[in-house]
Amino acid sequence: YWSPEVREIYGRSAEEPASFKAFLEQVHPDDKERIMKIIHEAHDPVTGGKPFKMEFRLLRTDGVIRWLTIRAQAFFEGEGTARRLVRTIGAVVDITQRKGVENALRESEERLALATHAGGVGIWDWNVESGELIWDDSMFRLYGMRREDFSGAYEAWRSSVHPEDIARMDAEVESCIREKRSHDSEFRIIKPDGEIRNIKVHAELIYDDRSRLQRMVGTNWDITDLKHAEDAMRESHERLERALEASNTGTWRVDLNTGMDTRDASLNRMLGLPAEPSTQALGDWFSFLHPDDLPGMQQAWERGLDSGVYDVEHRIIRRDGKVLWVHDRGIFVRDDSGQPIYAIGAAMDITERKEAEESMRLAASIYQSSTEAIMVTDENNRIIDVNPAFTEITGYEFEEIAGKDPSVLQSGRHDKAFYREMWHNILNDGHWQGEIWDRRKDGGLYAKWVNIGVIRHADGSVYRHIAQFSDITEKKRKDELIWTQANYDPLTSLPNRRLFQDRLELEIRKSHRTEAPVALLLIDLDRFKEINDTLGHAKGDVLLVEAARRISACVREADTVARLGGDEFTVILPEFGDKSHVERIAQDIIQELSKPFSLGGKEYGYISATVGITLYPDDATDFDSLMKHVDQAMYRAKGEGRSRFGYFTPSMQQEAQEKRALTDDLRRALAKGELEVFYQPILDMKNRKIVKAEALLRWKHGKRGMIGPNIFIPLAEESRLIVEIGEWVFREACASVEQWRKQFGKTIQVSINKSPVQFEFPHEKDWLDVLTSYGLPGNVITVEITEGLLLKESPKVKERLLQFRNSGVEVSIDDFGTGFSSLSYLKQFDIDYLKIDRSFVRFLCENESDKALVEAIIVMAHKLGIQTVAEGIETAAQHDLLASFGCDFAQGFLYSPAVPSHEFVQLLEKW
Repeated sequence: YWSPEVREIYGRSAEEPASFKAFLEQVHPDDKERIMKIIHEAHDPVTGGKPFKMEFRLLRTDGVIRWLTIRAQAFFEGEGTARRLVRTIGAVVDITQRKGVENALRESEERLALATHAGGVGIWDWNVESGELIWDDSMFRLYGMRREDFSGAYEAWRSSVHPEDIARMDAEVESCIREKRSHDSEFRIIKPDGEIRNIKVHAELIYDDRSRLQRMVGTNWDITDLKHAEDAMRESHERLERALEASNTGTWRVDLNTGMDTRDASLNRMLGLPAEPSTQALGDWFSFLHPDDLPGMQQAWERGLDSGVYDVEHRIIRRDGKVLWVHDRGIFVRDDSGQPIYAIGAAMDITERKEAEESMRLAASIYQSSTEAIMVTDENNRIIDVNPAFTEITGYEFEEIAGKDPSVLQSGRHDKAFYREMWHNILNDGHWQGEIWDRRKDGGLYAKWVNIGVIRHADGSVYRHIAQFSDITEKKRKDELIWTQANYDPLTSLPNRRLFQDRLELEIRKSHRTEAPVALLLIDLDRFKEINDTLGHAKGDVLLVEAARRISACVREADTVARLGGDEFTVILPEFGDKSHVERIAQDIIQELSKPFSLGGKEYGYISATVGITLYPDDATDFDSLMKHVDQAMYRAKGEGRSRFGYFTPSMQQEAQEKRALTDDLRRALAKGELEVFYQPILDMKNRKIVKAEALLRWKHGKRGMIGPNIFIPLAEESRLIVEIGEWVFREACASVEQWRKQFGKTIQVSINKSPVQFEFPHEKDWLDVLTSYGLPGNVITVEITEGLLLKESPKVKERLLQFRNSGVEVSIDDFGTGFSSLSYLKQFDIDYLKIDRSFVRFLCENESDKALVEAIIVMAHKLGIQTVAEGIETAAQHDLLASFGCDFAQGFLYSPAVPSHEFVQLLEKW
């Protein structure tokens, strides 16, 4: 009996007989002897009766050759010598498509091997359990080793790694194994001849079906030349996976009356179950089906009920979670009335085929869709193949250059010696990579980064040359532009701070050898800000360009003029002779910059210049010290009246030393108890009651007495001591609030100024935890910040303000109105209070502009749901006027200056 499907495969009609002879007639002659041997062994009365498999070629009646797999079993009756063959039942599967995929996959792998070889990539496979390490031919070329000298062990690779990189690479390999992730890294190797090369490695971990680590497979890529050339050439190499197991087929039978499903051992093995036959409810089979494929399977089943044939490809999910693709095919058997009573069929594992198809598409995409051009030439260096990227880059179609020498692409910019050296490396080393200028079909020149490799026959003769290249013309142009932008000021075209530092350090090293001194001038343009503010930045830029030209005209060609930024310029004067030469140049610069600047139209700008001078090696011997000293000299000269020059003197260094000494004292002030928190009351303007206070830090130095906040607060910020001191102030304020609450039965809210520096560091201890430890709510604290802090739009600031909001801590904007910026941040941040700066309150009663501005601030704040605090109130008239504007709170000497905590308690008793 042959099923209709078998007849369709063999190309025989229903009328033709189904016989063993007919079967043999269509077996390919080259396969017939082998097939007959398998059949005789399977039908032997003594040893037969076991399932057997045959794979052979079929000669269809229409002359078409197909590949078939038959899985069958012979059934016998009786025992011993009386054992008799009854029948043989088998399933026929057409595997022609799979064979075609396998051939295509082999071709794609060969093409991938050519491409990886040309790119200088080696492939390796490390068995983690046994330690065996397998290298392909490219790895040996990469490492400069001979195959016969390679032990095939992990240590053989490790011994080639640069000693400084061994520990890191060991740690990275252990880490990727432990974390079950891929391995990407760069390291150095030392070849047998002592040459050091840079290698980029990528590897993946391979597990068995029980998730046990088996192997690590990866690639090594020599990126040494790219490192040296500082090129950012990117190249991806993917290794296609091959199906490791042959297709297997399992059979099933579904009783449509009882709904019971019978599966053979092979199908259960496929599902990850014990390899033995089983019968269970059909619902158990559905538990293995991929949910996304259920609709298609249901449609195929319904079609099968009508046609008698069930045929569909779908996925199954094994018990271990692994997903397989199967080709599920079956027939429906009907009773005498024509009703289907059961379905019988086979599920064939086609995961290998699916993966092969995907691998083939991927290999094709590497060759066809790569943005890198690939050119293949024969042993005589005649072009035999190119990919689409080659045509895209060069403009040549394959038909135009097929059979030609690649020299047709040459630009003429390289001499014969260049190509002679290139071919020497290709033929002797097997590869070459570097930068070449070539000519496109349209005559245009372009730069390319090219890798050329050689594929050889077994006897060592050349088989193919493979060239991979990418167009780097635009990249070179951008690199040059980036270098220029990184080293030159875009406005004046002078060297910027970076190039200036390079040149000054070069002159320092040169001077150290020659003992010739170097002078450094720092030039600051006085009143330049006024030009920008009154005439605009465009006019200011015109002035800066002209100032750069005038300064450059005052110095020698060997001198360096640079713009550090803003209105600051520097001049390096190497080998200047005596000081009179330096002073003459400084005076010339001051004189030139004092002349009127034509800014376009009838507008003129008038500025002056202040110059600071320091000398190497008299004043300092390193870049940072010279810059610090010349800055001190410039500011001292500016303080003496501007439009002049001044030298660095030891007294300036003395001032800097005193500043450092005071900073050191500040470091110890907290431990010595010299710091104290004062409190200035803030009143409710409606009832003149104290409801708030501002915490203000005071420092009583052990020897110098009281030191003003305007002196020590900048020192604390510059040294980052403000972070530790700020945390201490917060804890002191919380303790005071708790004390007042116990003493007076009410809560006084305390405002604490928070420096921008404090936002750069996390709290030593979460403020909410501190408040909780005192039993205080978050709203007993108000954080006072400046407008400038919000205008930076720092993520850290936003995050910290959100933490304050979540903790209930309120936020106040200090010195509001003194900034020169948009007020849009009031909508972006959750602000509770605006503190009107004392500069608006001082002349409030006399100045109509201040009145209008303050009243507008109060109205605007109330519209936004923000309360206002006026600071610096000194007269009752100011208080009354602010109260009439609707201001919420008042602070100033009219009520009390900042006082120690015990005196503030007396104020609470009084108010």
